[in-house]
Amino acid sequence: MFDDISFLLQETIKDAESPSRRNNKFISSFLSNHEEDLPEEVPGFLYHLQKKPSTFVIRIYPSQNLREDYLNVKKHPDLFPVLRLNEAEGDPIDSLEYFECDRLELAKAIKSILGNKRFPIFEERVFNISDPGDSWWLKMDDQRLTILFKLSHTEDITKLVKLGPLGDPLKSMEILNQLYGYFKMLFPIDDYSCGHGQWSVSCSEENEIVFNYLKNLLITGETSHDFWEYLRRLEFEAEGKPYLESLQKANYFLMEISCIRNFWKHIEESL
Repeated sequence: MFDDISFLLQETIKDAESPSRRNNKFISSFLSNHEEDLPEEVPGFLYHLQKKPSTFVIRIYPSQNLREDYLNVKKHPDLFPVLRLNEAEGDPIDSLEYFECDRLELAKAIKSILGNKRFPIFEERVFNISDPGDSWWLKMDDQRLTILFKLSHTEDITKLVKLGPLGDPLKSMEILNQLYGYFKMLFPIDDYSCGHGQWSVSCSEENEIVFNYLKNLLITGETSHDFWEYLRRLEFEAEGKPYLESLQKANYFLMEISCIRNFWKHIEESL
């Protein structure tokens, strides 16, 4: 997941500033009348959201060129069985949707975490202590962020933000347990802990800008361009230092969370 991490981060910033455009003869005749209906020629994934009364499944097809693959699926949906468009209600093509990513690697990560899994529409109504569900939950208290990887019946859900299934809880906790030094580099830490199904970090300065960037990233999946520039600058300053690789892995970990959270918000809106 962390291969060529510096390249991925730099390309993400570059793509955000100047999206790539490539000519494609296959689609040129189609564009004149349907430009507004097509995705850009960028990486991402096509998906089909299959909804039932109480559950849903997301069928995902990662793509290096969304526009090209979008048109191919519309022309030959039977050649893309992973999307299960033949099971759609009504016109199968109307069920085809897409989501842009900065890199193909992020699209593949989202598929591995969310693709082909059955999720309850109202998870908080059916969870129990032995099987607490897939979602992460965010609790905010003043200058503290706490992510709960599983709920208990003692939690007041009205005070939590449901983030969605942003990654495998055990693997994510293992990563976060090693990132005290990383977050201390980003903003002044007052307290940091990871264990017993939750991760918590507090900032010692009120209205600290980078801490607020992190908060917005978790809540919305989006954050300031300045935040990504800040991470890139940290990498540049770490050139030749022994912790560079760890810094690059941590930066990509936040990129992945940002992308998954952003997409999950689209799914919540569709439901």
